[in-house]
Amino acid sequence: MFYDKKYSLVKPERKKILLSNFKGYDETKVSRDLPCDYVDEVYNFAFKNNCLVSPYGVSVMKSQGMEMPDLPPIDGEARLFTTSIADGGKLKTKLVVSHLGGIEFYVDGDVQWSHIDCGERFDVGVNYLYDGEDMLLLSGGGGLKALTSEGLHSVKDGVDVLDMCVHYERIYAVVKGERNSLWFSDDFDPFNWNVSLEEGGYIDFDGSLGNVNAVKSFDNYLYVFCDFGIYRLTAYADQTQFSMKKVYVSGGRIISKSITCCGEYVAFAGEDGIYLFDGYDVSRYSVKTNDLLQDGFDDVSACYAHHKYIISFTNRRGGDFGMFTKQQRNNTMLIFDLTDKSVNLMRGVSLYDLKALGTSQSGRIIGLSDDASSPVELDSSGLYLSSPYQKYWKSGIIDFRRPSQIKVIRNVEYSIDGQVTFGILANGERREFILSPRENFQSIYVKADKFVFYIRADNAKENVRPLTLEVDFLK
Repeated sequence: MFYDKKYSLVKPERKKILLSNFKGYDETKVSRDLPCDYVDEVYNFAFKNNCLVSPYGVSVMKSQGMEMPDLPPIDGEARLFTTSIADGGKLKTKLVVSHLGGIEFYVDGDVQWSHIDCGERFDVGVNYLYDGEDMLLLSGGGGLKALTSEGLHSVKDGVDVLDMCVHYERIYAVVKGERNSLWFSDDFDPFNWNVSLEEGGYIDFDGSLGNVNAVKSFDNYLYVFCDFGIYRLTAYADQTQFSMKKVYVSGGRIISKSITCCGEYVAFAGEDGIYLFDGYDVSRYSVKTNDLLQDGFDDVSACYAHHKYIISFTNRRGGDFGMFTKQQRNNTMLIFDLTDKSVNLMRGVSLYDLKALGTSQSGRIIGLSDDASSPVELDSSGLYLSSPYQKYWKSGIIDFRRPSQIKVIRNVEYSIDGQVTFGILANGERREFILSPRENFQSIYVKADKFVFYIRADNAKENVRPLTLEVDFLK
């Protein structure tokens, strides 16, 4: 006798799950579940209104609406400085580029760069109003010089200034070989560095915070940044009234070239995060990028504009698909928004000697690039020197908090403005799907217990809105 065999098929649990709300970059909030709102690997996508959008663009700097002329041939590394010059009763921007072959300068509206022979490169510069004229004080291995409308003049021979600023009409300087001292000029006379109670002088430190590295004028005080802390110096015209106080001791090294005045704060990078200093207290602003910073933090450059602390540096971290393998100076830029605490990350670029030209609220962000033959500026084009960026967003390892259960990714629903590639890493294999802006649905069918999802693109503008996955949980 034969009996009919009955099979019982268990219907899988089916869910529609949002891939991400695209909230930002944060190494401390990477999730095993969806939505994966924060990730620790995203390049050249910015985050806006829960969408992936294009980042800042980079273009050749413009003068009076036209691209600036190319720089003359540069000998070795270059440094960029900004100052101003009076012309016909108006102040014009003057860009200064220093290199081993001399000084190149450009005044807004010129048709070409002008040259000054000097035989050395200057690494540090500060503007000083002297006798009613903007003067750019420059320092390199050959001493302190002054660049005026009449040329280059010697200020003090035999000093190599590592950092300097203007405070109550004196120049305060950190000098190479004198790392436990802070030197200062006579007030109203940056050419006079004679040591006396009536002229210039120096202040010694006990070395308990390490070497003196940087000095900043901020909120009517002078702040001296050492390896592991900060001093506040009350320094007005009368030297007998100078007073000093230790205001911060750090557990990690302060990256001196990251120190930037940012409105009501001074921002800086440390070995364990980004910090804000208000003149009295230090608060850790962000630990979102710590792992990235520890991968490499060389050639640091920073500036402040539009309520954003912007820092570029050289980072050796590689990328998926061999992306960003070209190792060049300052290939990474972080943009911290001090109002909403978001951070955007740009890779595969070259941006250094960053400067804010104009006011911090409406000014232009300019710099130098190894990929351009003249100074560059940030803009809203979403392009890097007229070419699209390689953009990349990648989730963490997603097991939906059900590590032992098999899942099937059936399809994805989406809304985008430009073509992107949606990829899945699972079972040691890679599957990719082209998402077209003319469609809003793509069948997938990838079966595994855990997945890594990624999006990559190289268009000018994509505007990727949150994607929805249809997932079967097999029983």
